[in-house]
Amino acid sequence: MKIRVLGSAAGGGFPQWNCNCRNCSGLRGGTLRARARTQSSIAVSGGADPGRPGGHQEALSWVLINASPDILAQLRAHPDFQPARASRDTAVSAIVLVDGQVDHTTGLYMLRESTRSLALWCTDAVYADLTRGNPILEVLSHYCGIERRRVSLDGNGFAVEGAPALHWHALPIAGKPALKSSGDRS
Repeated sequence: MKIRVLGSAAGGGFPQWNCNCRNCSGLRGGTLRARARTQSSIAVSGGADPGRPGGHQEALSWVLINASPDILAQLRAHPDFQPARASRDTAVSAIVLVDGQVDHTTGLYMLRESTRSLALWCTDAVYADLTRGNPILEVLSHYCGIERRRVSLDGNGFAVEGAPALHWHALPIAGKPALKSSGDRS
C-alpha cells in the first residue's frame, strides 16, 4: 500500500488567502521558514492498475480520499496520477468521501472533465448532502457522470475498485453537519 499526502492544511490552505496572522504573513514575507500547503486530501494505492496492458511496467491505480478545492494542483504535483496510457487519462480510479464538507468536496467540480463516470464512495448522509443541500452530484451528472457506491456504517468492510487489496471500514463519528446539510450526520 502507498499513501500520498496531497495536502495537509485546513480550509483555505497555508498561507490562507485572507489571513495576516504571524505564520501566514511570515510565509508571504519570507520571514518564516515553512512551505505553502494545499488543503487536506490524500490518495492511497493498493496495487497495479488492472487495465494496464501486459508487457509494460504496471501503473498504480489511486483512490482519492476527499477532493479538496486544490485537487488540480495536487494531481499535477504527482506524475503518478498521469500514466499517459491514452490521450486523456488518469490513474485515479475512485473517490472516497469522508463527509460532505465543502473543503472535502469542491474539488469534485474540477474532476468533471473525466472521460469516464466518477466512482464515488460515500454514506447515505453524504449522498443526501451532495444531492439536496449542495447539489454538486446533480451538476456532475451532466458532465462526466457519477457512479455512486454506498458506504454503510454497519461495521462491515467494503472494497473499492482500483485498490482491491485494501480493506475499508467506515466508522461513524460525532460532528457538525456540513453547511446546507440535509440533516443527520450518520
